Amino acid sequence: MFPVDSLSAVPFPGASRGAVPADASRIAAFRSPEVPRPEESRPAPARVEVLTFRVHGMRFALPATNALEVMTVAGERWQKLLAMAAAGTLGSSGLPLIRLSTRMGLVPDPTAEGGLVLFGNGGKVRAAVLIDEVPVRQRAAVESMPASWRDRFSPCEDMISGVALMADGFQAALLDLPLGVAAPRPRATAMPEHDTAHLLVRAGRAQLEAVRVATLRGATPLEEVPGIAVLPGGIAPGARRGRRMMLEFGGEGDVIAVDEVVAVAPSGRIERVGSLRFLATATGRYRLLEPGGTQPERTLPMRVLVTAPESAARTSLRDLVRAMGHDVSLADDPRAARLAGGRFDVILFDLDAYADVRAEGIATQDEARRIGLSSAAPSLNPRGFAAVVPAGDPVALVLALLRKAGRPG
Repeated sequence: MFPVDSLSAVPFPGASRGAVPADASRIAAFRSPEVPRPEESRPAPARVEVLTFRVHGMRFALPATNALEVMTVAGERWQKLLAMAAAGTLGSSGLPLIRLSTRMGLVPDPTAEGGLVLFGNGGKVRAAVLIDEVPVRQRAAVESMPASWRDRFSPCEDMISGVALMADGFQAALLDLPLGVAAPRPRATAMPEHDTAHLLVRAGRAQLEAVRVATLRGATPLEEVPGIAVLPGGIAPGARRGRRMMLEFGGEGDVIAVDEVVAVAPSGRIERVGSLRFLATATGRYRLLEPGGTQPERTLPMRVLVTAPESAARTSLRDLVRAMGHDVSLADDPRAARLAGGRFDVILFDLDAYADVRAEGIATQDEARRIGLSSAAPSLNPRGFAAVVPAGDPVALVLALLRKAGRPG
């Protein structure tokens, strides 16, 4: 796997010459002003009408053939449309509504206004798109994009269909966005896989990638892996210590070292683009990190008992563990956990709710691993507990559940 950032930048005019915003690094190719052109002779490119706009100072274009109307929207109405886009429909009309920057896998800057584009044919609206800058309609020549450039547009390389050359000399990446007004690209299909937990990780790329938790059978801090020397200076800026991991997958037992486990991803769906798969969520799109380009097998689920008073926090905890692929039972009395330990592989305890368990621990004779959740980190794990993780830190809990039995948490 080659990091996208190792590729040379593709210059585009109009891009800022100053510091590049953090999110702009997700598309390293658009950091400068000119797209190199192949030098061989070629026929004159076709000219079409496009809508041009910027995202993070980078110039893009959408074909305008089926754009029925472009409106400027600002203030409260813009905020309402953003909320509708998060839900996926334009109010009670039932029309599909997407925010283009989110569909591209980018995190947009806060804006007070933008453009609403209505797409359709035969005078009938079929879909609506929100663009974080009011687009400009103009004519452009369209050239194909060399295949060797496509990797430079991660995480939205599957959406780039060519290069638009405007009459004023500016250039833009031309987007292909099927909205029901034209036949969708056969190479991009959606798979109905929902509500499965994924970790967002950094693994040699500036862009975050997603790892399906249900396919992991272990996670070990790199400093604990025999034969691997971890240099203190190797920690990426802003990365948290203790989150550099060796992830072990099911199936053939492939392993991948990641620089940092960043977060648990929002729920979403899996999309396939050619040989690659992506996790598409409401906040962005992330390439799935899969060893050898294959889908690792799911690991066997564990039997997990969540011991906590009935509350919204317990419900969230149950949902997270279920999304990891495990079987979950609930108990609100720690005495039940003492008696039922032999039936479970892991028992989670809310130590903030059970002060006696935090102070005295639990004498155990079964093989269940006990993991505590606490708002205050204890100096030592309570008796009988394999680990204690911060309450409200889902990454810490996922990593604790992935720890092999017998290793300290």
